[in-house]
Amino acid sequence: MKKHFHFAIIQLWLQANLIKKTHYIKIMFSPFKRTKESNIKLYYLLTISTNLWFGASNWLYVWRRFMSFGQLGWIDAIGFAFSLLLDIPTGALADIFGKRLTLILSNVCTGTGIFVIAFSNSLTGIFIGNMITQVGWAMYSGASDALIYDTLLDIKKERLFAQVLAKANMLMSYAAAAGYFLGGIFYAVYWRLPHIIWGLSYLPAIIFSYLLVEPILDTEKFSLSGYFNKIRLGMRELWLPQLRKYLILILILLGVYFLYTWGFVRPAIATSFGFYAREQSIILPILTLSCAYLIRFLPAIQNRISHLKGLTILSIIMAAGFLFAAFPIGYFGIVPMFLIALAGKFATPWVSIVINKEISSSYRATTLSTVSLISKIPYVLIAILIGQAAENNLLSAFCFGLSFVIIIFTFISTTMAIVKPKPARSL
Repeated sequence: MKKHFHFAIIQLWLQANLIKKTHYIKIMFSPFKRTKESNIKLYYLLTISTNLWFGASNWLYVWRRFMSFGQLGWIDAIGFAFSLLLDIPTGALADIFGKRLTLILSNVCTGTGIFVIAFSNSLTGIFIGNMITQVGWAMYSGASDALIYDTLLDIKKERLFAQVLAKANMLMSYAAAAGYFLGGIFYAVYWRLPHIIWGLSYLPAIIFSYLLVEPILDTEKFSLSGYFNKIRLGMRELWLPQLRKYLILILILLGVYFLYTWGFVRPAIATSFGFYAREQSIILPILTLSCAYLIRFLPAIQNRISHLKGLTILSIIMAAGFLFAAFPIGYFGIVPMFLIALAGKFATPWVSIVINKEISSSYRATTLSTVSLISKIPYVLIAILIGQAAENNLLSAFCFGLSFVIIIFTFISTTMAIVKPKPARSL
């Protein structure tokens, strides 16, 4: 009898605590009731949690413990090529299983891949972790924006899409700056810690993804033929007369900026100036926040100069940045790093504005996605070359050569815009 009494007491205590904990959980997630409207708030939180780049200012030094620059170039090239190839199956995955589940799997893969890198003790471990991470990033690419657009269509607020994206980009900059800075502090404590914390930051991302509501409307169904047709249509639109004069500048600016930010070019250049993990954790947030502030003046600048002139000036600024980066200027190296970041940060929205202006609404998204795809190809093709250049202390020669290439193509673009073909004489 006594045992039954004690058991009843324990059972009541457990039930009371369970109710209490359930109540706390409900309070905790009360702002995130699973409605379509809550998707927007969750999208912002997801943007923050997936852009805390704790490893961005120090990943090069973690990887270099286990490999040479030459090996790093191979791993980076294979990883990004793999990511490009995954655009096809991950698009199908989002259609088969839904964008919400795709985002959940994406964050699981990315967090897992970063954890594998964090605890790796060999080149092989980092290679495997990088490939898993690339799978996660490929699944995330496009799925989040597509989900939020379909959500806005569901609730008949699609006119707010540009506003939502603008706020998300602002939050992305702030989150990245915080990640750069804190990553430097974590690295000073323990060299594996930034990647460990970075991997952990994907736990809330998984929760936010889980709380999303799959929209009813699906603006596009994936198909292999549709995927390649989209690229073909995008290429056709890029070659239209009204956009042709911008084409070289668009590909140069976006291609070079992707090469600079996503690979190991930026940390390698920073290291050549004497900026190591600690210094980069301070410099990168400053550059990110400075550019985020200056980008506010883009509409005013566009009212004063034409799109062609603006993109030409940005190309010259980027070329100047790489030219100065070719010289051993020590801590003054922050100047070329700022010039490259400024040109790239301004180029991305400017190109989007040009395409939105010059291309009909039916093909805008297709053209933008095609430009995004093409801009990633140069780094995949030359990452191995960059690795060999860094391995043989020829990074300055690479920067000088890249600056020269940008100037040459900018000159060609300007000449093509000025020299218009003469109309044929009538007989």
